[in-house]
Amino acid sequence: MEHTVPFDFKYKKLLTDLVKRPRLPSSPKIQFDYKELVQLASDVRDIVSQEPSLLEVKAPCVIVGDIHGQYLDLHRIMAMFDTERNASHEPNLTKFLFLGDYIDRGPDSLDCITLLCVLKMIRPKRYNMLRGNHETQAINRVYGFFDEINRKIGNAEEAFEVWRAFNDLFAVLPLAAVVSKRILCMHGGISPKLQSLDDIRAIKRPLDEPNQVELACDLLWADPMTDFAGFKHNHVRGVSVYFGEDAILQVLEKLQLQLVVRAHQMMMNGYGFFCKRKLVTVFSAPRYYPDKPNRGAVMEVDKRLRTRFRIINPTYDEIQGGKFFEVLYDRDNNDSGYVSSTASSASASTVKEGVAKVPSKRSRER
Repeated sequence: MEHTVPFDFKYKKLLTDLVKRPRLPSSPKIQFDYKELVQLASDVRDIVSQEPSLLEVKAPCVIVGDIHGQYLDLHRIMAMFDTERNASHEPNLTKFLFLGDYIDRGPDSLDCITLLCVLKMIRPKRYNMLRGNHETQAINRVYGFFDEINRKIGNAEEAFEVWRAFNDLFAVLPLAAVVSKRILCMHGGISPKLQSLDDIRAIKRPLDEPNQVELACDLLWADPMTDFAGFKHNHVRGVSVYFGEDAILQVLEKLQLQLVVRAHQMMMNGYGFFCKRKLVTVFSAPRYYPDKPNRGAVMEVDKRLRTRFRIINPTYDEIQGGKFFEVLYDRDNNDSGYVSSTASSASASTVKEGVAKVPSKRSRER
């Protein structure tokens, strides 16, 4: 990754260690200093708390979905755009919009969120971070982040300080974004409480428990449902709502928008359209399930608001004969990945994270 870092930047060594790590898979893990991590989270919190609850991002930009602690894949995404050159042979300063779920599930949540925080310190306007449903204490206490911090820090009291500092940062992360006033982005989905973009702007932060604010909860948790109209309780998640195609059309018309972009659900090809391309789900963690070698994807939006997708294949050691990285544009995607209203709730495979008290036992082949 190429970054112009001030000579006196206090996290310069940390950034160097993070960038080098994927190139040296056999080298020791990063030795994190808990005081440095606590200070980093506090410094980024000061920056993010000055941003509105509804970010405004100008195209062109790259939209990134769930990462879930898959540091190598995050590095692959970032490195690809940083090494590209424009016509004047200058570094490509692409803006990024991350849709949340940086942590939990995968093996390197701490590395992922630390890298993004350091990059946010260097270029606050280039790296835009939204909150996901896993950026909440009740979730990341049991789905991996807390245990990983304890393992990597080694001291329980120091690890708790780090965990609490990052959750203090998560409490002030913006909840949604609008790209060039036409594309609405969030982690989860729309809400019956969303009548105006000002409704999102009015959400007060810090927000330690977003589930206590209905609109905030839906922005982090809601899911599309096929063959269904309106809104209804999300029985799979155990929290928030499902929404149908008519609800998407109504929101777009009411808010004078063109498209909704969200994350939150694994898509086998990395992305999936809904409601005749009025909504798209972007999921950026390839091979999220060990037994399902799904691709990841990121979505590019150019100055004219034209979109295209870059597909992230699982790494070569995860699928025999695969390639390290492959880019495919505008791939057809017929596997929607969305819940149908005709499907039995008993057959739903999504973990009920909204009400879970213990972490999933899903193993990961890493």
